[in-house]
Amino acid sequence: MIEAARRRCDQRLPLLIWDIDGTLLAVTGIGRRAMNEAFHECYGIAGAFDIVDFAGAHDHALWAEAAHRHQICDGDSAALFFHRYLRRLAALLAAFPLPVLPGVVQALSQLSAAGYELALGTGNIRPAAYLKLGRAGLAHFFPAGGFSSPGASRQEILDQALQSSQRGAPCAVVIGDTPIDVRAAHARGLAAVAVATGRFSASDLAQAGADLVLDTLEDTKPLRHLLHALP
Repeated sequence: MIEAARRRCDQRLPLLIWDIDGTLLAVTGIGRRAMNEAFHECYGIAGAFDIVDFAGAHDHALWAEAAHRHQICDGDSAALFFHRYLRRLAALLAAFPLPVLPGVVQALSQLSAAGYELALGTGNIRPAAYLKLGRAGLAHFFPAGGFSSPGASRQEILDQALQSSQRGAPCAVVIGDTPIDVRAAHARGLAAVAVATGRFSASDLAQAGADLVLDTLEDTKPLRHLLHALP
């Protein structure tokens, strides 16, 4: 995949597309709790997301799964749910901000200073992404990106992120923490860097085919070496 990514870069710096949960910020269960509380407020059903797998999923897909399981068919339900979800998420984040993972601030600062453009490629809906990053003090690194939308795949979220590039970047490198992030990047001919700071081990991510696996972002030398090999 590195060779394909190198051809796409055309001598220009790649856009760096970042996942949020498990990559930049620790996963503490706040998102699941906010969704459960919002679903209960809307429909009186408790624990609707307790058995839903959040790893690599995106918000609209999570909503669709819970709505299908509990036979919620009202056409306005998604808008109502996400309105309540954002309200609950904001309240929970005010009390329990998500911890920034080790090395993240330094890595983002160094890469930005080196001239790399950063974007999001996240399963969060856009307002939720910036609620989380704003509370963590990271929002200013990410002026744009790709976000969850109805019916979108992870690949389409990456397409949106690449299209958001303010410099017209011809290629990108995806940084995430799940095998789904790796597969989505490769499906679009992009290099995938996987960080073992989420649910999946370094071995899991290597088996998924990541072009580079990092234990944390505390040492960015391997990442910078991969990036220098692309243009």
